[in-house]
Amino acid sequence: MKQSILTAVICCLSLFSFGQTSDEIREEIEKDVWIPFMEAYDESDPEKLKSIHTKDIIRVIMEQGEIKTGESYLENFADFVATNRVGIAFAILSTSVDPNGELAYQNGYYRFSSKGDTDENLVVRGYSEFNVGLRKENGSWKIWLDSDKRTPISHEEFNSKKIVYKLIED
Repeated sequence: MKQSILTAVICCLSLFSFGQTSDEIREEIEKDVWIPFMEAYDESDPEKLKSIHTKDIIRVIMEQGEIKTGESYLENFADFVATNRVGIAFAILSTSVDPNGELAYQNGYYRFSSKGDTDENLVVRGYSEFNVGLRKENGSWKIWLDSDKRTPISHEEFNSKKIVYKLIED
């Protein structure tokens, strides 16, 4: 009986400590990846954008059935950010972390905004569902796998998610 109680207590404590670790990792990912990602879009900063991705990034463009990789993908992506006035916000739906805390997977939605020639401010252009694989490199989280596809969610549904990261309030 004592052994059963001790086992139950140890299981509960390990579950509690894993939850803390997972929350801490999610906060690290927000700081290392999502905030700089949004800032890169807001500041049209291609170097900041490239800095949050691994050199061997794999990009899956689901609707077109394409896979792009590495430096050539990053250069094209960075050029897009450098030459367009765009904004992005993220709603995180789930985070999974490996036992060593070195790999993570997140999925969620992002909202894409841009400013056209006649627009005074950024205008929401649509929403997409995304999946990313992340890994720690030299103490910082980086995106090594990225995929997305358009999704017909509403503004209200996006904003109703528990974890929403955005630089500009709407």
